[in-house]
Amino acid sequence: MRKLKFKVWDKVKEKMLKPQAISFDTQSSVPFAVSVPGRSWEPVGKFELLQWTGFSDENGIDVYEGDLVKISSVIYKIIWNETLTTFEAEELGSSSKRDISSITFGSVIGNEFQNANTNH
Repeated sequence: MRKLKFKVWDKVKEKMLKPQAISFDTQSSVPFAVSVPGRSWEPVGKFELLQWTGFSDENGIDVYEGDLVKISSVIYKIIWNETLTTFEAEELGSSSKRDISSITFGSVIGNEFQNANTNH
């Protein structure tokens, strides 16, 4: 079984956190609560859940959904394509997308939440 890892963006405190636990509804498999260090269970709506893609960048940094990755001189945002059920790299400022399994990762330079206005 593939290892699943998440990080969460706290929408209220505007911080990236590693969750201690995520609780899922057993019927629908939809997450409904998140536990982060120093806080008790909170509704999932306070967070943006970001899943690990299963890949790391050239520096060994895990690549998550929402990360900004620089490949050569091009910056991509990692997104989940619901229709194709795969992660993709979407070129910033373009609608061009690539399946991440077919690319060689450069380096993670941030994420869409903390570096939303990245103009590298």
